[in-house]
Amino acid sequence: MIKTPTKFIALLYGAALLTSSAFAQGVATDPVGYVTLDLPSGTNLVTAPLLGDIQHTGLAGTVAGVVVDLSGLPVSVSTPSYVHVTSGTAAGAIASIISSDATSVTLEGAIAGLSEGDSIRIVDHFQLADLTAASSSSLVDGSVVTIYNSDNTSDSYTTYSNVWYDAGFAASDDVIVFPGEGVVMNLQGATTLTFVGNVNTEPVDVALTSGAVNVIGSVNPSTPSGADSIGDSLAASLADGSTLTLYSEDGALTTGVTYTCYSGIWYDPSFSATNISVASPSAVVVSPQGTVAATMPAAY
Repeated sequence: MIKTPTKFIALLYGAALLTSSAFAQGVATDPVGYVTLDLPSGTNLVTAPLLGDIQHTGLAGTVAGVVVDLSGLPVSVSTPSYVHVTSGTAAGAIASIISSDATSVTLEGAIAGLSEGDSIRIVDHFQLADLTAASSSSLVDGSVVTIYNSDNTSDSYTTYSNVWYDAGFAASDDVIVFPGEGVVMNLQGATTLTFVGNVNTEPVDVALTSGAVNVIGSVNPSTPSGADSIGDSLAASLADGSTLTLYSEDGALTTGVTYTCYSGIWYDPSFSATNISVASPSAVVVSPQGTVAATMPAAY
C-alpha cells in the first residue's frame, strides 16, 4: 500500500559545512524543497513533511540533566526550537529548548543516553501558524485542528481571520506540532497546503502511546520501500497485535484498511503480508500494544 503527496520537489542539495576538525560547529545545509497537498473540505489527517530552519549543528559537550553544553552557538537561539540528536545511542531523540545562553541550552526534559561528543542539531519547531502560511492564508474561518496527546486527551484550535484560537479563545498560533506528529484538520472549505523547508536527512523518534490515539507521519515526503518505509520502521518497534489504519483522503476519513503487526510484518484483514509506504504530509493512525519510541528513517 503506497500513498504519495501531490508534489514533492527538492530545490537544493547541500552538505553540512565542514572544517579541519571534520565536523562543523555551525549551520548545516540540508536539501531544501517544497511539498504540496490538495485537501478537500471535511476531515483530513496531516503531518509536516519538512523541517524548519536548522540553526546550529555541532557536538554535545558536558550533559548535566536538562543542560547541554554546546560551543559555537548563535548569539541567540530562536525559540520555539528543539535539539535533535543525530549520533550516539540517543540518535533520533528530540527535546524542546526552553532557554539558552552563549554556551549551552536548557531542555524541557533530559534526553536519555545523550553523551558528550554526540552530534546534535538545533531546529525550528513547526507551529500552527505554519499551517496558515502553508495554506497561503486560505483556510476558511471555523476550520479546526485537533492534536491528540499521550494521555489520550486532545486539544482543538479554530482559525478566524488566519489566527488560531483555543477553546478559551486565546490566540494559539504558537502551538507546536512535533516532528512526526500528525493533526486532524476539519476544514470548512477545500485548500492546498504548500510546505517549504528542509528535507529531513536524519532519523527522528516518534513517541507512540498504548491506549491513546496516535496520529503520526513519516517525516519523509517520498515513498521508499523496505527498511526505509514507515511501515517497516514501525513494525521493527511495535509489539504483536499493534495496528496501523489508513484512512481515505476524501474529507470523510472513510476507513481504508487496518493492518496488524506480527513478528515485524504487517498483515491485511485477509492475513496477506503487506508493505506499507505512506509519504508525508499524509498521516496514519497507530494503536501500539505497548508504549514505544519508533524511529522514522531519514528521507536521504
